[in-house]
Amino acid sequence: MKTLTTLAIGAGMLAASAAYAGSGIPQMTNELVATGLSSPLYVTHAPNDFDRIFIVEQPGRIRVRDQNTGQLSVFLDIQNIVLSGGERGLLGLAFHPDYDENGYFYVSYTGSGGVSRIARYSVDPGDPNVADASSGVVMLSVSQPFSNHNGGWIGFSPNDGYLYWALGDGGSGGDPGNRAQNINLLLGKMLRLDVDGSNGAGGLYGIPDNNPFVGEDGLDEIWAYGLRNPWRNSFDRETGDLWMADVGQNAWEEINRQRAGSLGGENYGWRCYEGNNPYNLTGCPPSSQLTFPVYTYSRSGGNCSITGGNVYRGVNIPGLEGTYFFGDYCSSRVWSFSYNALSGVTNFTERTGEVAGGLSGLSSFGEDAYGELYMCSLFNGRVYKIVPVDGPFTDCNENGIEDAAEILDGSAQDANGNGVIDSCEPACDGDVNGSGSVDLADLNLVLANFGTATDEGDATGDGNVDLADLNLVLANFGSDC
Repeated sequence: MKTLTTLAIGAGMLAASAAYAGSGIPQMTNELVATGLSSPLYVTHAPNDFDRIFIVEQPGRIRVRDQNTGQLSVFLDIQNIVLSGGERGLLGLAFHPDYDENGYFYVSYTGSGGVSRIARYSVDPGDPNVADASSGVVMLSVSQPFSNHNGGWIGFSPNDGYLYWALGDGGSGGDPGNRAQNINLLLGKMLRLDVDGSNGAGGLYGIPDNNPFVGEDGLDEIWAYGLRNPWRNSFDRETGDLWMADVGQNAWEEINRQRAGSLGGENYGWRCYEGNNPYNLTGCPPSSQLTFPVYTYSRSGGNCSITGGNVYRGVNIPGLEGTYFFGDYCSSRVWSFSYNALSGVTNFTERTGEVAGGLSGLSSFGEDAYGELYMCSLFNGRVYKIVPVDGPFTDCNENGIEDAAEILDGSAQDANGNGVIDSCEPACDGDVNGSGSVDLADLNLVLANFGTATDEGDATGDGNVDLADLNLVLANFGSDC
Protein backbone atom coordinates (compact mmCIF):
# COMPACT_ATOMS: atom_id res chain seq x y z
CA MET A 1 0.00 0.00 0.00
CA LYS A 2 1.26 3.47 -0.93
CA THR A 3 0.49 5.05 2.43
CA LEU A 4 3.00 7.45 3.92
CA THR A 5 1.07 8.10 7.11
CA THR A 6 -2.26 6.81 8.33
CA LEU A 7 -3.16 7.64 11.91
CA ALA A 8 -6.48 7.11 13.63
CA ILE A 9 -7.45 10.00 15.84
CA GLY A 10 -7.47 8.61 19.34
CA ALA A 11 -5.18 7.81 22.24
CA GLY A 12 -2.07 7.67 20.07
CA MET A 13 -2.64 11.19 18.79
CA LEU A 14 -3.21 12.56 22.26
CA ALA A 15 0.04 11.01 23.45
CA ALA A 16 1.90 12.60 20.55
CA SER A 17 0.29 15.91 21.39
CA ALA A 18 1.41 15.72 25.01
CA ALA A 19 4.97 14.87 24.04
CA TYR A 20 5.18 17.70 21.56
CA ALA A 21 3.67 20.25 23.96
CA GLY A 22 6.76 19.93 26.14
CA SER A 23 9.20 20.45 23.31
CA GLY A 24 9.65 24.20 23.80
CA ILE A 25 7.33 25.20 20.94
CA PRO A 26 5.48 28.36 22.05
CA GLN A 27 1.93 27.64 23.15
CA MET A 28 -0.89 29.42 21.36
CA THR A 29 -4.49 30.43 21.76
CA ASN A 30 -7.11 32.11 19.61
CA GLU A 31 -8.26 35.70 19.43
CA LEU A 32 -11.75 36.69 18.26
CA VAL A 33 -11.40 39.18 15.41
CA ALA A 34 -14.87 39.26 13.82
CA THR A 35 -18.43 38.47 14.91
CA GLY A 36 -21.93 38.83 13.48
CA LEU A 37 -20.98 37.23 10.17
CA SER A 38 -23.28 35.14 8.01
CA SER A 39 -21.74 31.68 7.60
CA PRO A 40 -18.08 32.69 7.10
CA LEU A 41 -16.24 30.31 4.78
CA TYR A 42 -12.83 31.80 4.03
CA VAL A 43 -10.28 34.46 5.01
CA THR A 44 -7.64 35.87 2.69
CA HIS A 45 -5.79 39.08 1.80
CA ALA A 46 -4.87 41.14 -1.22
CA PRO A 47 -1.22 41.13 -2.35
CA ASN A 48 0.99 43.39 -0.22
CA ASP A 49 -2.00 44.49 1.86
CA PHE A 50 -0.98 44.27 5.51
CA ASP A 51 -3.83 46.41 6.79
CA ARG A 52 -6.89 44.39 5.73
CA ILE A 53 -8.30 40.88 5.53
CA PHE A 54 -11.27 39.77 3.44
CA ILE A 55 -13.90 37.38 4.78
CA VAL A 56 -16.14 35.33 2.47
CA GLU A 57 -19.73 34.76 3.63
CA GLN A 58 -21.54 31.79 2.10
CA PRO A 59 -24.79 33.61 1.11
CA GLY A 60 -22.83 35.78 -1.33
CA ARG A 61 -21.08 38.60 0.46
CA ILE A 62 -17.44 39.55 1.08
CA ARG A 63 -16.58 41.64 4.11
CA VAL A 64 -13.37 43.64 4.51
CA ARG A 65 -11.84 44.09 7.95
CA ASP A 66 -9.55 46.99 8.80
CA GLN A 67 -6.83 45.34 10.87
CA ASN A 68 -5.97 48.60 12.63
CA THR A 69 -9.47 49.51 13.79
CA GLY A 70 -11.30 46.18 13.62
CA GLN A 71 -14.04 47.78 11.54
CA LEU A 72 -15.99 45.53 9.16
CA SER A 73 -17.60 46.76 5.96
CA VAL A 74 -19.10 45.21 2.85
CA PHE A 75 -16.64 44.82 0.00
CA LEU A 76 -18.90 42.92 -2.43
CA ASP A 77 -22.51 41.77 -2.26
CA ILE A 78 -23.70 39.38 -4.99
CA GLN A 79 -26.36 37.55 -2.99
CA ASN A 80 -28.80 38.18 -5.83
CA ILE A 81 -26.92 35.78 -8.12
CA VAL A 82 -25.62 33.22 -5.58
CA LEU A 83 -27.53 30.03 -4.84
CA SER A 84 -26.67 29.33 -1.21
CA GLY A 85 -27.41 26.53 1.23
CA GLY A 86 -25.90 23.18 2.14
CA GLU A 87 -22.65 22.93 0.19
CA ARG A 88 -23.57 25.70 -2.24
CA GLY A 89 -22.87 29.40 -2.05
CA LEU A 90 -20.04 31.88 -2.46
CA LEU A 91 -17.15 29.48 -1.96
CA GLY A 92 -13.87 31.06 -3.06
CA LEU A 93 -11.97 34.34 -3.40
CA ALA A 94 -8.55 35.12 -4.87
CA PHE A 95 -6.84 38.38 -5.77
CA HIS A 96 -4.89 38.79 -9.00
CA PRO A 97 -1.12 38.85 -8.33
CA ASP A 98 -1.11 42.33 -9.94
CA TYR A 99 -4.15 43.52 -7.99
CA ASP A 100 -2.34 46.73 -7.04
CA GLU A 101 -2.23 47.66 -10.74
CA ASN A 102 -5.36 46.13 -12.29
CA GLY A 103 -7.81 45.85 -9.37
CA TYR A 104 -8.98 42.38 -10.47
CA PHE A 105 -10.15 39.68 -8.11
CA TYR A 106 -11.94 36.39 -8.69
CA VAL A 107 -14.76 34.55 -6.97
CA SER A 108 -16.15 31.06 -7.28
CA TYR A 109 -19.80 30.51 -6.47
CA THR A 110 -22.87 28.40 -7.12
CA GLY A 111 -25.19 30.15 -9.52
CA SER A 112 -28.71 29.61 -10.82
CA GLY A 113 -29.46 25.98 -11.50
CA GLY A 114 -26.67 24.82 -9.23
CA VAL A 115 -23.96 25.67 -11.76
CA SER A 116 -20.43 26.24 -10.43
CA ARG A 117 -19.02 29.50 -11.77
CA ILE A 118 -15.82 31.45 -11.59
CA ALA A 119 -16.02 35.19 -12.28
CA ARG A 120 -13.77 38.22 -12.36
CA TYR A 121 -14.66 41.47 -10.57
CA SER A 122 -12.98 44.86 -10.20
CA VAL A 123 -12.44 47.10 -7.21
CA ASP A 124 -14.08 50.52 -7.29
CA PRO A 125 -11.32 52.86 -8.53
CA GLY A 126 -12.52 55.52 -6.11
CA ASP A 127 -12.75 53.39 -2.97
CA PRO A 128 -10.39 50.48 -2.17
CA ASN A 129 -12.87 49.09 0.36
CA VAL A 130 -15.68 48.63 -2.16
CA ALA A 131 -15.88 46.43 -5.24
CA ASP A 132 -17.89 47.23 -8.35
CA ALA A 133 -20.70 44.67 -8.19
CA SER A 134 -21.65 45.43 -11.80
CA SER A 135 -18.19 44.52 -13.12
CA GLY A 136 -18.62 40.74 -12.89
CA VAL A 137 -17.58 38.67 -15.90
CA VAL A 138 -18.28 34.94 -15.74
CA MET A 139 -15.19 33.21 -17.11
CA LEU A 140 -16.13 29.52 -16.80
CA SER A 141 -19.23 27.58 -15.75
CA VAL A 142 -19.48 23.90 -14.85
CA SER A 143 -22.83 22.12 -14.44
CA GLN A 144 -23.33 20.10 -11.26
CA PRO A 145 -25.57 17.01 -11.39
CA PHE A 146 -26.22 17.09 -7.63
CA SER A 147 -26.25 19.77 -4.93
CA ASN A 148 -23.28 18.55 -2.90
CA HIS A 149 -19.53 18.31 -3.55
CA ASN A 150 -19.12 21.73 -5.09
CA GLY A 151 -15.53 22.20 -3.90
CA GLY A 152 -15.00 25.84 -4.83
CA TRP A 153 -11.59 26.89 -3.53
CA ILE A 154 -9.55 29.12 -5.85
CA GLY A 155 -6.02 30.40 -5.45
CA PHE A 156 -3.08 31.78 -7.41
CA SER A 157 0.14 29.79 -7.34
CA PRO A 158 3.21 31.67 -6.10
CA ASN A 159 5.23 29.59 -8.58
CA ASP A 160 3.57 30.20 -11.93
CA GLY A 161 0.94 32.91 -11.29
CA TYR A 162 -1.89 30.76 -12.66
CA LEU A 163 -5.29 30.40 -11.01
CA TYR A 164 -6.20 26.97 -9.60
CA TRP A 165 -9.84 25.94 -9.12
CA ALA A 166 -10.86 22.87 -7.09
CA LEU A 167 -14.08 21.13 -8.13
CA GLY A 168 -15.85 18.22 -6.44
CA ASP A 169 -17.00 15.07 -8.21
CA GLY A 170 -20.55 16.25 -8.88
CA GLY A 171 -22.08 14.92 -5.70
CA SER A 172 -24.54 12.27 -4.57
CA GLY A 173 -22.45 9.54 -2.91
CA GLY A 174 -19.78 7.19 -4.17
CA ASP A 175 -19.36 9.18 -7.40
CA PRO A 176 -22.04 7.23 -9.31
CA GLY A 177 -20.94 8.65 -12.65
CA ASN A 178 -17.24 7.94 -11.96
CA ARG A 179 -16.64 11.58 -12.89
CA ALA A 180 -13.50 12.10 -10.83
CA GLN A 181 -11.64 9.50 -12.92
CA ASN A 182 -12.99 10.80 -16.24
CA ILE A 183 -10.46 13.22 -17.73
CA ASN A 184 -13.05 14.39 -20.25
CA LEU A 185 -15.12 15.99 -17.48
CA LEU A 186 -14.11 18.90 -15.22
CA LEU A 187 -15.74 17.50 -12.07
CA GLY A 188 -13.51 15.93 -9.43
CA LYS A 189 -10.52 17.90 -10.70
CA MET A 190 -8.06 20.63 -9.91
CA LEU A 191 -8.13 23.09 -12.82
CA ARG A 192 -5.32 25.44 -13.84
CA LEU A 193 -6.21 28.62 -15.74
CA ASP A 194 -4.38 31.62 -17.16
CA VAL A 195 -6.63 34.55 -16.24
CA ASP A 196 -4.62 36.86 -18.51
CA GLY A 197 -4.98 34.59 -21.52
CA SER A 198 -7.82 34.13 -24.01
CA ASN A 199 -7.39 30.73 -25.67
CA GLY A 200 -9.88 28.99 -23.40
CA ALA A 201 -13.57 28.39 -24.05
CA GLY A 202 -15.30 31.69 -24.85
CA GLY A 203 -12.02 33.57 -24.91
CA LEU A 204 -12.38 34.72 -21.28
CA TYR A 205 -9.43 32.79 -19.87
CA GLY A 206 -6.33 31.06 -21.15
CA ILE A 207 -4.96 27.51 -21.05
CA PRO A 208 -1.30 27.25 -19.96
CA ASP A 209 0.47 25.40 -22.74
CA ASN A 210 2.14 23.08 -20.24
CA ASN A 211 -1.09 21.84 -18.66
CA PRO A 212 -0.76 18.04 -18.67
CA PHE A 213 -3.58 17.24 -21.11
CA VAL A 214 -2.90 19.91 -23.71
CA GLY A 215 -2.54 18.06 -27.01
CA GLU A 216 -3.52 14.80 -25.30
CA ASP A 217 -6.75 12.97 -24.54
CA GLY A 218 -8.47 14.89 -21.75
CA LEU A 219 -9.67 18.44 -21.16
CA ASP A 220 -7.02 21.12 -21.38
CA GLU A 221 -8.10 22.91 -18.20
CA ILE A 222 -7.34 19.89 -15.97
CA TRP A 223 -4.23 20.02 -13.80
CA ALA A 224 -4.91 16.98 -11.55
CA TYR A 225 -7.80 14.58 -11.02
CA GLY A 226 -9.26 11.86 -8.81
CA LEU A 227 -10.68 14.25 -6.17
CA ARG A 228 -13.95 13.74 -4.30
CA ASN A 229 -14.71 17.04 -2.61
CA PRO A 230 -11.53 19.09 -2.07
CA TRP A 231 -12.47 21.36 0.81
CA ARG A 232 -9.99 24.09 1.50
CA ASN A 233 -6.65 23.96 -0.21
CA SER A 234 -3.66 26.27 -0.01
CA PHE A 235 -0.26 27.06 -1.43
CA ASP A 236 2.71 27.17 0.89
CA ARG A 237 3.81 30.76 0.30
CA GLU A 238 7.47 29.85 0.82
CA THR A 239 7.88 26.55 -1.06
CA GLY A 240 4.95 26.75 -3.47
CA ASP A 241 3.72 23.26 -2.50
CA LEU A 242 -0.02 22.78 -3.00
CA TRP A 243 -1.91 21.22 -0.06
CA MET A 244 -5.33 19.69 -0.78
CA ALA A 245 -7.75 18.34 1.83
CA ASP A 246 -10.27 15.92 0.33
CA VAL A 247 -13.47 14.97 2.18
CA GLY A 248 -14.02 11.21 2.41
CA GLN A 249 -17.09 9.14 1.60
CA ASN A 250 -17.90 7.63 4.98
CA ALA A 251 -14.73 6.39 6.67
CA TRP A 252 -11.51 8.28 5.87
CA GLU A 253 -10.47 11.92 5.46
CA GLU A 254 -7.28 12.72 3.57
CA ILE A 255 -4.61 15.34 2.90
CA ASN A 256 -2.72 15.42 -0.39
CA ARG A 257 0.43 17.37 -1.16
CA GLN A 258 1.57 18.32 -4.63
CA ARG A 259 5.18 19.42 -4.55
CA ALA A 260 6.22 22.66 -6.18
CA GLY A 261 7.60 21.96 -9.62
CA SER A 262 5.11 19.20 -10.34
CA LEU A 263 4.25 18.75 -14.01
CA GLY A 264 0.62 18.04 -13.10
CA GLY A 265 -1.48 15.09 -14.18
CA GLU A 266 -1.55 13.39 -10.77
CA ASN A 267 -4.44 11.01 -10.12
CA TYR A 268 -5.35 11.24 -6.43
CA GLY A 269 -7.37 8.07 -6.55
CA TRP A 270 -11.05 8.74 -5.88
CA ARG A 271 -13.38 6.76 -6.41
CA CYS A 272 -10.94 3.88 -6.62
CA TYR A 273 -9.69 4.60 -3.10
CA GLU A 274 -11.00 6.46 -0.08
CA GLY A 275 -7.79 7.59 1.54
CA ASN A 276 -5.51 4.57 1.33
CA ASN A 277 -8.37 2.07 1.36
CA PRO A 278 -10.01 0.50 -1.71
CA TYR A 279 -13.50 1.85 -2.34
CA ASN A 280 -14.57 0.90 -5.86
CA LEU A 281 -11.82 -0.57 -8.03
CA THR A 282 -13.99 -1.12 -11.08
CA GLY A 283 -12.14 0.16 -14.15
CA CYS A 284 -9.34 1.65 -12.03
CA PRO A 285 -5.69 1.91 -13.06
CA PRO A 286 -2.98 0.05 -11.12
CA SER A 287 -2.28 1.57 -7.70
CA SER A 288 1.25 2.39 -8.91
CA GLN A 289 -0.29 5.03 -11.17
CA LEU A 290 -2.06 6.80 -8.30
CA THR A 291 -0.83 9.45 -5.88
CA PHE A 292 -1.83 8.54 -2.34
CA PRO A 293 -2.36 10.92 0.60
CA VAL A 294 0.42 12.06 2.89
CA TYR A 295 -2.02 11.77 5.79
CA THR A 296 -5.42 10.28 6.57
CA TYR A 297 -7.65 10.09 9.63
CA SER A 298 -10.79 8.16 10.47
CA ARG A 299 -14.27 9.47 11.18
CA SER A 300 -14.20 8.30 14.77
CA GLY A 301 -14.73 10.54 17.77
CA GLY A 302 -17.26 12.87 16.15
CA ASN A 303 -15.16 13.68 13.09
CA CYS A 304 -16.92 13.71 9.73
CA SER A 305 -15.39 16.13 7.21
CA ILE A 306 -11.88 17.49 6.86
CA THR A 307 -11.22 21.22 6.63
CA GLY A 308 -7.87 21.88 5.00
CA GLY A 309 -5.61 24.60 6.25
CA ASN A 310 -2.29 26.30 5.66
CA VAL A 311 1.40 25.91 6.30
CA TYR A 312 2.32 28.48 8.94
CA ARG A 313 4.72 31.11 7.58
CA GLY A 314 3.85 33.92 9.98
CA VAL A 315 6.07 36.02 12.21
CA ASN A 316 4.41 35.85 15.63
CA ILE A 317 5.22 32.19 16.40
CA PRO A 318 8.60 31.44 14.80
CA GLY A 319 8.78 28.02 16.48
CA LEU A 320 5.95 26.82 14.23
CA GLU A 321 7.59 27.82 10.95
CA GLY A 322 6.64 25.27 8.27
CA THR A 323 3.88 23.60 10.34
CA TYR A 324 0.69 22.58 8.50
CA PHE A 325 -2.61 23.22 10.30
CA PHE A 326 -5.93 21.52 9.53
CA GLY A 327 -9.14 20.51 11.30
CA ASP A 328 -12.51 18.81 11.14
CA TYR A 329 -15.76 20.58 10.30
CA CYS A 330 -18.03 18.53 12.57
CA SER A 331 -15.87 18.13 15.66
CA SER A 332 -14.08 21.51 15.28
CA ARG A 333 -10.89 19.76 16.34
CA VAL A 334 -7.60 21.24 15.13
CA TRP A 335 -4.29 19.48 14.48
CA SER A 336 -0.89 20.31 13.05
CA PHE A 337 2.16 18.48 11.74
CA SER A 338 5.47 18.98 9.99
CA TYR A 339 6.21 17.24 6.71
CA ASN A 340 9.07 16.46 4.40
CA ALA A 341 9.35 13.96 1.58
CA LEU A 342 11.97 11.83 3.36
CA SER A 343 10.44 11.38 6.82
CA GLY A 344 6.80 12.11 6.01
CA VAL A 345 4.61 13.45 8.80
CA THR A 346 6.37 14.34 12.06
CA ASN A 347 5.55 16.41 15.15
CA PHE A 348 1.86 15.59 14.92
CA THR A 349 0.03 17.64 17.56
CA GLU A 350 -3.59 18.12 18.54
CA ARG A 351 -4.21 21.85 18.96
CA THR A 352 -7.89 21.72 19.93
CA GLY A 353 -7.33 22.64 23.56
CA GLU A 354 -5.19 25.61 22.55
CA VAL A 355 -7.01 27.22 19.64
CA ALA A 356 -10.48 25.71 19.14
CA GLY A 357 -12.31 27.54 21.92
CA GLY A 358 -15.50 29.08 20.53
CA LEU A 359 -15.37 27.23 17.21
CA SER A 360 -18.69 25.84 15.98
CA GLY A 361 -18.41 24.29 12.55
CA LEU A 362 -14.78 24.82 11.50
CA SER A 363 -15.38 25.77 7.88
CA SER A 364 -12.00 27.14 6.83
CA PHE A 365 -8.54 28.37 7.65
CA GLY A 366 -6.98 31.41 6.02
CA GLU A 367 -4.02 33.74 6.29
CA ASP A 368 -3.20 37.44 6.23
CA ALA A 369 -0.34 39.18 4.46
CA TYR A 370 1.97 38.46 7.39
CA GLY A 371 1.26 34.73 7.13
CA GLU A 372 -0.70 34.61 10.39
CA LEU A 373 -3.52 32.04 10.43
CA TYR A 374 -7.27 32.46 10.92
CA MET A 375 -10.18 30.07 11.45
CA CYS A 376 -13.79 30.48 10.34
CA SER A 377 -16.60 29.33 12.64
CA LEU A 378 -19.63 28.76 10.43
CA PHE A 379 -22.52 28.32 12.84
CA ASN A 380 -21.88 31.25 15.18
CA GLY A 381 -20.58 33.62 12.50
CA ARG A 382 -17.12 34.24 13.92
CA VAL A 383 -13.52 34.46 12.76
CA TYR A 384 -10.62 33.70 15.09
CA LYS A 385 -6.90 34.37 14.74
CA ILE A 386 -4.26 31.95 16.04
CA VAL A 387 -1.92 33.92 18.32
CA PRO A 388 0.85 33.13 20.82
CA VAL A 389 -0.16 33.02 24.47
CA ASP A 390 2.53 35.46 25.53
CA GLY A 391 2.03 38.06 22.80
CA PRO A 392 4.68 39.16 20.27
CA PHE A 393 7.77 36.99 20.24
CA THR A 394 10.28 39.82 19.73
CA ASP A 395 9.36 43.47 20.25
CA CYS A 396 12.57 45.49 20.69
CA ASN A 397 10.91 48.88 20.30
CA GLU A 398 8.11 47.94 22.72
CA ASN A 399 5.25 49.07 20.51
CA GLY A 400 3.26 45.85 20.84
CA ILE A 401 4.04 44.70 17.30
CA GLU A 402 6.26 41.76 16.40
CA ASP A 403 9.55 43.12 15.00
CA ALA A 404 9.51 40.70 12.06
CA ALA A 405 6.04 41.98 11.11
CA GLU A 406 7.26 45.59 11.03
CA ILE A 407 10.22 44.63 8.86
CA LEU A 408 7.97 42.62 6.53
CA ASP A 409 5.43 45.39 5.96
CA GLY A 410 8.06 48.13 5.72
CA SER A 411 7.00 50.10 8.77
CA ALA A 412 10.48 49.52 10.27
CA GLN A 413 13.83 49.19 8.56
CA ASP A 414 16.44 46.46 8.77
CA ALA A 415 19.15 47.73 6.46
CA ASN A 416 21.67 44.98 7.15
CA GLY A 417 19.10 42.17 7.03
CA ASN A 418 19.99 40.73 10.43
CA GLY A 419 16.38 40.64 11.67
CA VAL A 420 16.90 43.49 14.13
CA ILE A 421 15.10 46.79 13.57
CA ASP A 422 17.67 49.50 12.84
CA SER A 423 16.43 51.73 15.64
CA CYS A 424 17.17 48.91 18.08
CA GLU A 425 20.71 48.33 16.88
CA PRO A 426 23.40 49.35 19.39
CA ALA A 427 25.19 52.61 18.74
CA CYS A 428 28.15 52.16 16.44
CA ASP A 429 30.89 54.75 15.89
CA GLY A 430 30.93 55.78 12.24
CA ASP A 431 27.59 54.13 11.34
CA VAL A 432 25.99 57.37 10.24
CA ASN A 433 23.12 55.75 8.31
CA GLY A 434 22.14 53.39 11.14
CA SER A 435 22.47 50.20 9.09
CA GLY A 436 24.38 48.30 11.75
CA SER A 437 27.71 48.37 9.94
CA VAL A 438 30.27 50.96 8.81
CA ASP A 439 30.67 50.71 5.08
CA LEU A 440 30.79 52.59 1.79
CA ALA A 441 27.31 53.96 2.27
CA ASP A 442 28.42 55.75 5.44
CA LEU A 443 31.53 57.12 3.77
CA ASN A 444 29.51 58.43 0.84
CA LEU A 445 27.03 60.08 3.21
CA VAL A 446 29.85 61.95 4.98
CA LEU A 447 31.44 63.04 1.70
CA ALA A 448 28.11 64.16 0.24
CA ASN A 449 27.51 66.47 3.22
CA PHE A 450 31.11 67.47 3.98
CA GLY A 451 31.44 71.05 5.11
CA THR A 452 27.78 71.52 5.99
CA ALA A 453 25.90 71.94 9.26
CA THR A 454 23.55 68.95 9.19
CA ASP A 455 22.78 65.71 10.98
CA GLU A 456 23.20 63.75 7.74
CA GLY A 457 26.70 62.30 7.90
CA ASP A 458 27.45 63.82 11.32
CA ALA A 459 29.23 60.87 12.96
CA THR A 460 30.43 62.83 16.01
CA GLY A 461 27.09 64.46 16.80
CA ASP A 462 28.40 68.03 16.95
CA GLY A 463 26.05 69.32 14.25
CA ASN A 464 28.72 69.66 11.56
CA VAL A 465 30.10 67.29 8.95
CA ASP A 466 33.84 67.78 8.92
CA LEU A 467 37.21 66.05 9.12
CA ALA A 468 36.43 64.57 12.52
CA ASP A 469 33.45 62.72 11.07
CA LEU A 470 35.47 61.48 8.11
CA ASN A 471 38.22 60.19 10.40
CA LEU A 472 35.71 58.39 12.63
CA VAL A 473 34.14 56.60 9.67
CA LEU A 474 37.53 55.62 8.27
CA ALA A 475 38.73 54.39 11.66
CA ASN A 476 35.77 52.00 11.96
CA PHE A 477 35.38 51.15 8.29
CA GLY A 478 34.31 47.53 7.75
CA SER A 479 33.15 46.93 11.30
CA ASP A 480 29.71 45.72 12.42
CA CYS A 481 27.85 47.03 15.41
